[in-house]
Parts: sequence; structure tokens; C-alpha cells
Amino acid sequence: MNVKRLVAAVAATAAIIGLATAAPAVAQTEPTTSAPSTSAEIPSEPTTSAPVDPTTSAPGEPTTSAPVEPTTSAPGEPTASAPAEPTTSAPGEADPGEGAIQQRYESMSAEEKAQVGAPAGQEVVEDEGLRWQDFQNARFYWTPDTDVTVVRGMIYLGFLERGGHDKLGVPITDELASSGGGRYSDFLTRDGVIHSAIYWSTRTGGHLVTGPILEHFRELGEDARFGYPATDTRLTPDGFGAYNHFLTPNAQHENASIYWTQPSGANAVQGAIREKWAATGWERGPLGFPVTDELSTPDGVGRYNRFNGDGRFPAGIVWSPQTGAHSVQGVIAQRYIELSGPAGVLGYPTTDELGTPDGRGRFNHFTGTGGASIYWTPQTGAHEVYGGIRARWSQLGWERSYLGYPVTGEHDIPKGRASDFEHGSIEWHRDSGAVVDIPKG
Repeated sequence: MNVKRLVAAVAATAAIIGLATAAPAVAQTEPTTSAPSTSAEIPSEPTTSAPVDPTTSAPGEPTTSAPVEPTTSAPGEPTASAPAEPTTSAPGEADPGEGAIQQRYESMSAEEKAQVGAPAGQEVVEDEGLRWQDFQNARFYWTPDTDVTVVRGMIYLGFLERGGHDKLGVPITDELASSGGGRYSDFLTRDGVIHSAIYWSTRTGGHLVTGPILEHFRELGEDARFGYPATDTRLTPDGFGAYNHFLTPNAQHENASIYWTQPSGANAVQGAIREKWAATGWERGPLGFPVTDELSTPDGVGRYNRFNGDGRFPAGIVWSPQTGAHSVQGVIAQRYIELSGPAGVLGYPTTDELGTPDGRGRFNHFTGTGGASIYWTPQTGAHEVYGGIRARWSQLGWERSYLGYPVTGEHDIPKGRASDFEHGSIEWHRDSGAVVDIPKG
């Protein structure tokens, strides 16, 4: 995208987003907890402004602009802009699109005419490429690319509230049925940069979904499989990303979201994982933004999402029916991934990352055979302890024992297996099954 096109895209996106920020922009909705579904379950966050089409700004450089105030009008009276001067043509030649809107209206059935209502104003000619006319419950548009399209009913009212064609562009479809029983119309800004849609359902009303979030929503199965949009697209508080919240088909409250950033694209979080993410502070917390959709663990039992963490080390939330959803982050998460995550010797996390009583270190516990943990300090790094060796270390008092913190993972020795600690080691002897602790020196 060249510089001129990028500037145009940023300006158009900012205008659309400013529009979606009519609602207050700080407090986030606290999702109610619910049991994770068998498909993808995971957590997310509400915030402030309305979303931008993620094709517009460079990573880390959020586009900002003052919210655009939608034009107000009396109830039931659609907003109309001043008619532009009709383009003149040579004698005997019809102007582009002349008569097309009237022909479309006259071709409608009696039922369709009743739905759109009677004409409520004269046809407006914006320029050679755009004509429109208001009806009681609809607006008809003509462009050379789309011919005549109609935005109607509740979607029509939502379209006007969000600035009409000045902000969202022209409808490029008539109103259509969505996969889950809702209705929608697609829109495209006149420069062709931002594609959006307004989805309407009896469960959530009408909401705007924009750009890559719209594309991913459709990839995930729309309202039939992923859920009904419950917010317009909004910007995250840091301006780095955008999101929509959704209501999954069987839920009673918002329990799914799609978040977009330029580096990682659009990714979905939902259910118990989303709730855990919300509890950590959404994208403003230590886990950062999601970088995957919810995925299945290799054993088919659990689910997880990965997040970008602090930008240096990864983070994730892992869920199983037995353990619930727990987060791993930083160097501990990196070591957990190196050990194959839930498919490895450590199994599923049973705690979030916690601080040790002495304030020096951090740890997570896991299901692993006989119990498993990863302990970390700035001096020792992150190392796993599990099975009989962990059980003996626990008996001695964990890191508060004379052994201190682990300085290696479990490894082979001639007699069996061992883990080394700051002030000694613990060995498991293959022949006898004995587990013994040995001080240094």
C-alpha cells in the first residue's frame, strides 16, 4: 500500500471507529463465568472505542481521531445530506443510473414494497457514481459497480446511526440471512478500503463488524457456530488493536471475542479461557493479545490459546475439564512449551503462575505423573521438578528447605535420575526405588 493509500485508509478507519464509540470507553464488562463448551472455549475483554479496519495503521502506532457525531434527526426520519448537483450529459443521453432506483422499486412484489414503505424523499444524485433515495423503512442506493442495493429495517436505522454512506460506504449487498438466523448487510467505503457489515439478531440487536474481524467471524461460522455480535468493532484502550464481543448460540451473556492486531491478525477467545484472560486484565495484563484461536490439546481432552505475553516470552491459557483454565507466562511458559506443554511430562497446569513465600521466585504446579512443577528465580532460571524427586523436595520444605531452588531439570545419572538444587541434589535409584537427598560437598 503506498503512502497516499495508507493515509486514506487510516482516516477512513478512524472515522468509522470514532462512530462506534458512542458508548462509554473505559470500563470493561466483566464476563459471567460459564462452563466451557465442547468446541472452542476461551476468554476476552470489553473496552472503549469502536474498531478499526486492521489494514490501516503500522504496529504500535494507533490511529487516533475524535469520535464523529452521527447526524441527529427526528425518530423515523432518515438523515439526508444535501443533494449534489446532478451531472449533466449530452442532449438525448441519460445520466448514469437514471431511473434505476425507480425501476427496482417498481419491480418489487407488494410484500417487498410494504416492507420498504413509500418514497420519503426525492432521489439524490451525489455524483456520476452514486445515487440514493429514502423510503419510509429503507434507503435505495445505485452505483455503477453494485447497480441498485437496498438497506432496510433495523439495519437501515443502524446504518444511519453510524453515519450512513459518509462513514460506512454504500451497501454492496441487499439484506441477507445469516447462518444462525440473523440478518446482515455488507458495506464498502467508496475508496474500496474498508469492508464492514451490520449484523442484526433478536438476541443482540444490530452491531457493526469491520475488516479482518469480519473476515474471521465468517471463517468461524458466523452466528450459527461462533455467536452473535454483541458490540460494534472497537479499539482497545492502547489503540494497538481492535475487537468485537459475541454471544455464542447457547449462552446467556457475552462469552466470546475476536481480537485483532496488525502483527498477529484476528484471533478468537471464548468461554473459560476468555474468563481467565479477563481476570488477568485482558490485553493490558501480563498475557497480552491472543495470537491463536482456541486450539485442541494433542490428547483431545483440553483446549488452549497462546498469547504474545510481554513480547519477549510467550504466554498461554490451558483448560481441561479436570483442572479448569490456568495461565502460564514468561520463562516458565517458555520452559513448559519446550517440554511439549500438556502433551509432555508436566501435563496440565493446576495453578496460575504464583510467587514463592520468600518473594524471590515464581512457580506453576501441573498434573504431571506424581505431581509436577516449574520453579523460576532470576538467579537459577526456570526448571521442572516432578515425580518422586518432587515429592521428596516437598517433604523437605520445597525451596525453603536446605536444598533451595532447582538449578537443573531432571536428568539421567548412572543409578537412575536426579535433579540438582542450589545446595545439593535429589536422586532416584532405579534398582531400589529409593529417593535420597544429598547435600553439596
